[in-house]
Amino acid sequence: MRKLFTPFAFLALSATLSAQDINGGVHVGLSLPVGDLNDKADVGTNQFFGAHFGGHLDFNINPHHQVRGHITYQTFPGSRWGTGWKNDFKDLQVGADWVYSFDNPGRGWYVLAGAHLNNFKVDADRDTPPYPAYSASQSSRFGLRGGGGYSFNRSFSLEGHLNQAMVDKYGGEGFGLDTATWAQVSAVFRFK
Repeated sequence: MRKLFTPFAFLALSATLSAQDINGGVHVGLSLPVGDLNDKADVGTNQFFGAHFGGHLDFNINPHHQVRGHITYQTFPGSRWGTGWKNDFKDLQVGADWVYSFDNPGRGWYVLAGAHLNNFKVDADRDTPPYPAYSASQSSRFGLRGGGGYSFNRSFSLEGHLNQAMVDKYGGEGFGLDTATWAQVSAVFRFK
C-alpha cells in the first residue's frame, strides 16, 4: 500500500505548491449501488438508493487543471432478500481526483478521474433463527473513479461518477463480493 501512496502524496504535494487558487466545499447526494453490490442474492443491498456527504479541497493549478482532495461518507441501506438476509453497507472514502475543466473551474463542463482508499463495513442480519447478526469490515481498500459534471458558477455544480473498490470476497471479514461498484450523483457547493 505504501508503494501506491507515495505517488499520490507526491502528486498532491506538487499540485499544492503550484496551485494558484485553493478553495473548499461540501458535497451531498445519492449513492447508487450497481452490479453485485446491489443485486447479488443474499449478499448485495437489494436496494437502489443510498446517500453520501463529504467535503473537499480544490487546488486550481491553471484555468483548466485542478487537483481535488476529498473525504466522503456513504451509506447503502439494504432491504430483505427472499431468504431473509438484509445487508447494510457503509463506506468512508478518502481520495484525490484530477479535474479537467473545458471552460474554466468557475463555469462549464468538466471531467474527473481519481483514486481513493475505502473503509467498508457491512452489517447483516436474517429475520429467521438460528442465524445471528453478522458484521464485517475491510479497511484501506483501493478504488478508482471517473465521471464529470457541470459548474453553474464558482459556488455550485452538479456531478456524477462511477466508483469501484476492490474488496475481499472470502475469509472472516469477506463480503461475498469481488468488487464494490456504485454510481454517485452529487450537488457540490464551494466556499471561497
